[in-house]
Amino acid sequence: MWSLLVTMFGDLALAPKARLSGATVNAITAAIGIKPEATRVALHRLRKEDWIESHRNGRQTRYGLTRHGRDQTNTASPRVYGPAPSGLTAYLVLENPAAPSDRPADEDVGATVQIGPKVVVTTATAMPDHSLRVALNAEMDVPGWLGDKLCPPEIQSASRDLAKRLNVVLDIPNLEGLSLLHHTALRVIVVHEWRRMILRTPEFPEDMLPAQWRGAECRAAFQSLLTRLPVPDLDALEEAIATG
Repeated sequence: MWSLLVTMFGDLALAPKARLSGATVNAITAAIGIKPEATRVALHRLRKEDWIESHRNGRQTRYGLTRHGRDQTNTASPRVYGPAPSGLTAYLVLENPAAPSDRPADEDVGATVQIGPKVVVTTATAMPDHSLRVALNAEMDVPGWLGDKLCPPEIQSASRDLAKRLNVVLDIPNLEGLSLLHHTALRVIVVHEWRRMILRTPEFPEDMLPAQWRGAECRAAFQSLLTRLPVPDLDALEEAIATG
């Protein structure tokens, strides 16, 4: 639940002075099917963890992202809203078996998967001295078990499920005719489900991921839905909620 609110604020109210009233947050979550008690607990948790802050406006409480919340959202945004990553190269790296295993905490590890003792696949460009590094590409005959290491089967399954559900939403007739509240609630769900899946997917070159990972199809459906479900004007949304 708290992660859905992170999505909501990051998608609808990212600007430094953007705020969502308590009534607006409750109306959106209620339209999704979440009880007010669960929303209240999630808001409390996000305040405690420095994701959002509250502002009093007369008798009304309004919420906005903290600087920490905006920074975290902006860090994730390119993967969530942008195209497939380009310019990435994955390397199969065999490290010196006699060298210590510890690495500096600030070392660029990129996307890295341990294949065996001292053997990794990584997108990091800087590797320990005396390591053997071989660039991988989609033209190579990469075995299926390696693809499953780069993108675990549970993420592949999640992507197939999400592709089906996003295509169902795309087929909804008169999607643009939804009320502003339901339009917004549906957008939040779509962004949240895609965000949750893509941020679980290791950031390797996507043409090396298994064919059963349907991320490219999900991204295309997601981008199409963002066009059909644009971010609402918050003042208009609050007025629509207030007037029922």
